[in-house]
Amino acid sequence: MDNLPPDGQAEQEPVSFFRHNWLFLVATLLLVVASLYLLFTSQQGDTLIVINQYRSVFFDYFFKIGTHFGEPVAYAGVVAIVGAFSYRKALFAVLTGAAAGVLAGVLKLCFAEARPLRWFFDNHEATWHSLNHFEEEWRSWAEVGSFPSGHTASAFALYSFLSFNARSGKLPITLFCLALAAMVGFSRMYLLYHFLRDVTAGAVLGVTVAIVVYYWQDKLFANHAILKRGWATRFRTLPPVTEKVSPPEA
Repeated sequence: MDNLPPDGQAEQEPVSFFRHNWLFLVATLLLVVASLYLLFTSQQGDTLIVINQYRSVFFDYFFKIGTHFGEPVAYAGVVAIVGAFSYRKALFAVLTGAAAGVLAGVLKLCFAEARPLRWFFDNHEATWHSLNHFEEEWRSWAEVGSFPSGHTASAFALYSFLSFNARSGKLPITLFCLALAAMVGFSRMYLLYHFLRDVTAGAVLGVTVAIVVYYWQDKLFANHAILKRGWATRFRTLPPVTEKVSPPEA
């Protein structure tokens, strides 16, 4: 796959890594800085209240679908597409997202922060009544599990890793991956599942995990023959089809 470097040849130098991935890294940093500014200049939940005021039927459908791009179904799509060119890249992309999700789950248990709906109801019931609520199946009343956002962590881990490994077509792939990751994070706030702080922490966690796995992907099972191939390889190695020529009639 032209978008992915050959196995065992990933550029490991920090300078080269930043030079090839500066757009994703800088854009993510700017998003984090902007989020931190809002966090320090506003009260908890203010961002969700503002977002909730702009609900629409279109965005309801859009973000209900978009939030699934931080779930296992997204990993299945990555395995199907990236695995055509490199089993290694597909495997480590999934492991990246899964590792971020597991770490986020552990942190959720450690911090045990209430979900927005529960927090608003317990602390600002008048504000809770003023919210544009989603239907019951899209509500979470959990008293724990808000910080950090597991969907955001998995999304930024998965799409960061894919962007880091892209070579040709780097710009469109980077922008596409960045948009998907940011969209998943925003969807978690739009759907009232997470606060801005949860999404910000999830993004930082996801990118950090992606960077770590990127540097280790070619050091683990470096000589594994199967991982060096993809499922589309067999189509490229088939012998050419030769047309049979019938002998001339007597």
